[in-house]
Amino acid sequence: MAIRTSQAINGFISDDPRLSYTQDGQARFYARVGIKHFQRTDDGQFHRLANTYHDLIQFGRAAELSYERFSKGDEFLAQGEVREYTRDVDGVSRTDEQFLARRIGHDPNTTTYTVERRPAADRDGTERESPERGSADREPAEKEAAQQEEPSRARGSRRGRQLGAAEPTAQAQPAATEAAAR
Repeated sequence: MAIRTSQAINGFISDDPRLSYTQDGQARFYARVGIKHFQRTDDGQFHRLANTYHDLIQFGRAAELSYERFSKGDEFLAQGEVREYTRDVDGVSRTDEQFLARRIGHDPNTTTYTVERRPAADRDGTERESPERGSADREPAEKEAAQQEEPSRARGSRRGRQLGAAEPTAQAQPAATEAAAR
């Protein structure tokens, strides 16, 4: 089966996002977003071009979550589609574009964040245990880490925890901090 793809953008929230509701009561997230542009020169360097600014919208429960999580200045990745719409501006019909986001998240390359995982049953509504990968499938670094944690597996695997137990918290580091540490 072919891989299904969709359009995506990455940028930053340039103004305070807004949450409103449509006439039928559906939540609508709106953000003015900026996109940075670069041009590669003949000598292989990149030259920064002017930012462009666009409208990003999202609907439903995802819109409410995005409004809670995003603020002016946040860098993001969004998956969805560009769509055109027509509106009247001072009595003149005008066609504009907006990005309709199906999913949006903070850019992990530029954002420090904490991941708080829910138990698998809470995420998808079913009880199941994920299969552990065999050591032959692991990369060398993963093999070394797995060997170091083998004693803890005797007490019970991380994936086999009792439902409702707290999941570990992972701390992501921005690429700039990681590079500075080297």
